Amino acid sequence: MSPVSSKEDTITQALEARFCEAFLALVKPQPGQRLVVAFSGGADSTALLTLLRAVSGALGIELITAHLDHGLRGSESQRDRKAAESMAQELDAPFIWAKADCQALARAESLSVEEAARKARYRFLERVRHERNADYIATGHTADDNAEVLLLNLMRGAGPQGLAGIPPVRQGHILRPLLTFWKEELLDYLKAKGLSWVEDSSNRSLSFTRNRVRHDLLPRMAQDYNPAVKAALVRTARLIQAEESAWEEILVGLKPGVGWEKGEEAIRLLAGQLTGLNRALGRRLVREGVRCLTGQTQALTMAHVEDVLELASSGTDRGLDLPAGLRAWVQGEYLFLGTPPREADVSFEYPLVLPGLVHLKELGLELRADISNEFQHSEPRNLGPFQAVMDLNRLALPLLVRNQRPGDRFQPLGMKGRKKLHDFFIDAKVPARLRPRTPLVLDQEGIVWVGGLRIAERVRAGTETRQAVVLTLKKAALT
Repeated sequence: MSPVSSKEDTITQALEARFCEAFLALVKPQPGQRLVVAFSGGADSTALLTLLRAVSGALGIELITAHLDHGLRGSESQRDRKAAESMAQELDAPFIWAKADCQALARAESLSVEEAARKARYRFLERVRHERNADYIATGHTADDNAEVLLLNLMRGAGPQGLAGIPPVRQGHILRPLLTFWKEELLDYLKAKGLSWVEDSSNRSLSFTRNRVRHDLLPRMAQDYNPAVKAALVRTARLIQAEESAWEEILVGLKPGVGWEKGEEAIRLLAGQLTGLNRALGRRLVREGVRCLTGQTQALTMAHVEDVLELASSGTDRGLDLPAGLRAWVQGEYLFLGTPPREADVSFEYPLVLPGLVHLKELGLELRADISNEFQHSEPRNLGPFQAVMDLNRLALPLLVRNQRPGDRFQPLGMKGRKKLHDFFIDAKVPARLRPRTPLVLDQEGIVWVGGLRIAERVRAGTETRQAVVLTLKKAALT
């Protein structure tokens, strides 16, 4: 055996042994289990497939290769698919492929082409896993990828979960066994094995942010600031991953204190208990709720999380939209995250005596009406959205409170003409499901207050007001 051959054998055997340890650190497969290998035919996925083939016999696992043509590179994609299929055949692994229209997906779901390609790829891999009754999916993400992801997430202002980089295991079955390997050592392994791979020309295009980080930003950082910048980034990701693991244990202990209850469609928490926590703990619980419902929080921004916490502290029965088709809404003392149940039709109408109190049992609210001289000869100030002041002399008594009816109109404060209530709700961004649950106060001439939103121009209180009617809307007291 020549010295070169001996050296190559040492390289391959050492790397294969290290890979086996790394793989077993992620999962302990049972003999006969199946693994879907994401296989593009590029260097990383070729190294992944070759290494898995080298250890699959000892582990007793069956490999299935899955290749997706993203529909972005024309004839080059066809070349890559044929090369990947040939390699799979050489390694005696079943080869499954499909084609996606990532441009159309990007347009349909308002995604970048990169995001659409990633989404299409994971959908395809999951489909293959289910169709072939496989147990795991393995992808070829390397330490280089981890450094790039951390830097990209840092630049977009991600929180700790984003700065933890690429998780070694996701959803319990998506494995990244190459995360502790650098691309350079994988290339050395392929060369030592005498293997070839395909080069994706789009990986060199600087029109993609990821490629600019890979080919421009990181090399300049290594040259001008820290030659080991990638290793430093990966080390940071590992440290934060350990912190995130500790947080998972902390969240388990926090959940009972906020009344955490997970149903089929939503998670329920006590709004007051949630907002009473340290803000960092509250953010974590909101993100954990979305993760439990969808399996990921990639599209959930810090702004979304802050909006949910503000909603929880508002004391209002309103809601807001979140990514992945979720909503957050408050109902009574609870904050809900998930898919709201379809509500039955609501209809109510009650007389409102001056002064007096009416219970709106359909809404869990109460409406109080008082007569006050406090605003005499002055404009009312510092009123919250759930309190309204009107000139008593401008009201055509008696009053009543009801919900929306077809054809409702009124003249909102500050406007010259009348407006359809339906159009007013749209302009105020009131969700359709909440419009029938918005209390309306009327006198004998029409709507004088859209509860929580605006009074009518004709009943406004001003410097000439001698007596005012003060309406206050709040959650009904628990009995």
